[in-house]
Amino acid sequence: MGCSVNGCILFERERTREELLAIEAKLREIIVRAEDRGRDSYGILSFKRDGTFTQFKRTGRPSESLQTAPTLLSQDTTIVINNNRAEPTTEYVKDKRPSDIQPFGNIVYISHNGIIANDHELERKYQLSRKSSIDSAIIPPLLEAQWDGSVDNLAMILGSELLGSFALAIVSTQQADTLFLACNYKPLFLEYELQHDVLYFSSMEQYLQSQTLPLWNMNPIRQMSSYSSLSISTKKSWGEASISTTRRLANQERVLVVCSAGLDSTVAAKLMIDHGYDVSLLHFKYGQRAQEREESALKAIGSSLGCKVQVVELDLFKKVGGHSRLTETFSQIESTREGEAGAEFAHEWVPARNLVFLSVAVAIAEARSYDVVALGNNLEEAGAYPDNEMIFVQKLNEVLPYATNLNKRVRLEMPVGNLMKHEIVKLGMEIGAPLSLTWSCYEGGVNHCGKCGPCYMRRKGFQINGWQDAVIYTQEPTATQYS
Repeated sequence: MGCSVNGCILFERERTREELLAIEAKLREIIVRAEDRGRDSYGILSFKRDGTFTQFKRTGRPSESLQTAPTLLSQDTTIVINNNRAEPTTEYVKDKRPSDIQPFGNIVYISHNGIIANDHELERKYQLSRKSSIDSAIIPPLLEAQWDGSVDNLAMILGSELLGSFALAIVSTQQADTLFLACNYKPLFLEYELQHDVLYFSSMEQYLQSQTLPLWNMNPIRQMSSYSSLSISTKKSWGEASISTTRRLANQERVLVVCSAGLDSTVAAKLMIDHGYDVSLLHFKYGQRAQEREESALKAIGSSLGCKVQVVELDLFKKVGGHSRLTETFSQIESTREGEAGAEFAHEWVPARNLVFLSVAVAIAEARSYDVVALGNNLEEAGAYPDNEMIFVQKLNEVLPYATNLNKRVRLEMPVGNLMKHEIVKLGMEIGAPLSLTWSCYEGGVNHCGKCGPCYMRRKGFQINGWQDAVIYTQEPTATQYS
């Protein structure tokens, strides 16, 4: 179902009539803007402290009839919830009654965006009765029968009982001073307005803030975490709980490490093994010059660590990626950058490589029930490679709930993401990672070339720690190269 879930909670304090009018005006603006996601019907419930409420429901767009709605706010108002409905083909109701228009409820009232695929099964399982054939109408009787009123129990019920997608605003007439919000991959955004001490919520960020703020007045809007639930009271007490289906404990989770066979990903793999994870290694052959040496090293690393090894061939970069010396698709006028110069700028950049790798890795993880995809991005190379920056992984983690199927949750981790190369070498030696088996060189020779950027970084990392690198270099450094 395509709907918008909107509303607000007013924190306890006295307000002037002008303040209440300003809050109500903004709330009405949000509801009208949100008809972008709901044009067939809409409903509003405005709750008071004693659990009573004012109700306004109409078919059509809010912009067509909201001006006829009664005053929604008073000094006793605690919470307002709204739903604008875009009627899906599978849930079409020709002659809608008020009971077919959200918010739904009897004791527990809900505004829902999403689809509940097992509504009939829940109806039979718990012998529930609902007032509408629309799938969302099953949620209030389910909660009235099963929910103890806590945010933790709510998260458990939503994760274990509902099959489908949801963003929910929930109010019980028995505790009308507390707003419950919950979502899996359906978005919910929150905006706190200090001036009137009100928290607004909506399905889309652009429905909230009605004016451009100056730079020094930072945007107060934030998105709720995917697969989470919140309880927020008018006294500003709150609780939070994660919504999950059957999940493994951390030490039972399966991890797929994107492993180049270099220092960083090998240390990352060993670190996750030491933390108790079940680790497999995933390697990509994408036409890189050193791919045979990397694959050979990977198999030796996998054997040493006791990890399964998966190799995926991608000819994408050769065919359409282009412009990289690493895959020999570069312009002939480019020159090889060696030593420090090769380490401080992404001369060997392969267009969007890590983004492509992680997309494929997440697909494999989802299909084969891995919980985590890890990679060896690090703080040192973030200076030259944008996709090594920690925020790259953080932003992708925000996207993943929308890239994987319902409840097929995969997260990205960066075990050495905050470390410099010499710190990775030190950590690898301390935890017994098989550094002598790794291959760092961009070239595919018998030995490490000793000239390219990765060779420079590797040798410097061992030198800083006062250790001798076990690998052999074809070319020794110049007298000034490591001074």
